[in-house]
Amino acid sequence: MAINEVGNNTAALDQYRQPSNSTEPKDNELGRDAFLELMVAQLNNQNPLEPTDNQAFVAQLAQFSTVEGIDKLNTTSENMMSRFNSASALQASSLVGQSVIVEGNETGLLLSGGVVSGYTEVPDSASNLQLSIEDENGVLLEQIPLGNRTSGSMSVRWDGLNMMVDGEIIDIDVNKLNRQEYYKDEDGELVLDANGDKIPVPYPAGEYVFKVTGTMGGKSEELGMQMSSRVDSVTMSGSGTVTLNLAGGRSASLDQIKQILDE
Repeated sequence: MAINEVGNNTAALDQYRQPSNSTEPKDNELGRDAFLELMVAQLNNQNPLEPTDNQAFVAQLAQFSTVEGIDKLNTTSENMMSRFNSASALQASSLVGQSVIVEGNETGLLLSGGVVSGYTEVPDSASNLQLSIEDENGVLLEQIPLGNRTSGSMSVRWDGLNMMVDGEIIDIDVNKLNRQEYYKDEDGELVLDANGDKIPVPYPAGEYVFKVTGTMGGKSEELGMQMSSRVDSVTMSGSGTVTLNLAGGRSASLDQIKQILDE
């Protein structure tokens, strides 16, 4: 019986090669199945009088194991990325309707009956801190004294009248505010509370800017505040990038969020 000689197994390998001028894509060029088919073809076509060297065969098995490992790693990475994108989308969708403070947003939107917030970092112990509230045109509306503070983060929440700093209510003398507008009934008479005091009308819905000034390190300095915005919707691109669409036409990515506010 004649022996089918295959020098260096070139005949077996030729069936998997494509002409150099071929424009067709190489399907599964380094895939696990193709690699396994090559090994089986090599074994079927080897010269029984000169079989494949054991050392070379072991090396080929090691190569097969490497190819299979890479294939599994790619599959695992794709699954992890898919799950990560799904988790990011789920996390972002839960923010719709919430107020967030994002990096670089200097104007906050106060909704009717809502709260606008600001966030800043005090770099050093500060004294005589004062909060300035401006409208979207830069007109100064109010100045609220905040006293002394140590270094660290500081958050301010304002509903147009009442204010909280780091979760503590600030005692504001409404009689000293620039805005002196009070509720009246349908007859134009002032509405009084249970103590017989006039009830002030808060500032209307709109865009506001917070600025903090104070003495730090013996010098007067101003600290800009990053302001809150409501998340109206979420957009997810084909590549998995999540974008938060904020009220007022602004947008932000998830990594730009400094705080998520509990309204």
